Amino acid sequence: MQAMRYDITLPTDYDMTNIRDRVSKTGHLMDGFTDLLFKLFLISEKQKGELYNSYSPLYVWKNSDGMSRFIFDGYFDNILASFGWQHIEIGVTSTIELGDNFIQSKFVTEVAQDILPTDTLKNFEIQEKLTDNETGKLVINNPDKWQKVSFSFYLTKPQTELRCFEILHLSKG
Repeated sequence: MQAMRYDITLPTDYDMTNIRDRVSKTGHLMDGFTDLLFKLFLISEKQKGELYNSYSPLYVWKNSDGMSRFIFDGYFDNILASFGWQHIEIGVTSTIELGDNFIQSKFVTEVAQDILPTDTLKNFEIQEKLTDNETGKLVINNPDKWQKVSFSFYLTKPQTELRCFEILHLSKG
């Protein structure tokens, strides 16, 4: 499976209700999208203690056909029209562990780790296990940037210094 994400940084004084309203009105349009495992409509808000305001959709695709269709058949044009040209990060998933209550997740944390140069990647730890307080775990490896990004999902906002997003909507394919 593959994952993609774009992280749109918004001004500090941006009214985040604009994003909430946008997702409320259009988030369901991704429900049932071809080859989509799930899409998370994520935001972070400076006024709620995060570093900055952002809109950061995160997708996990069963295969690249649906992802290509989304990007190149006009669906991504809505993002371009609203927010301008965006860099899409694409990576390979190594862990997708979804608990029984994953669908009720309301928050997700992100941890990025550089994959340092080495003589072999054979024993590189690419998978992670779900812990007791998590509703899901997603690990994405990006060999283009040599980075491993781990996402942990929760029902309530965790007390953490990690980058944390609120999940506004979860679409399933």
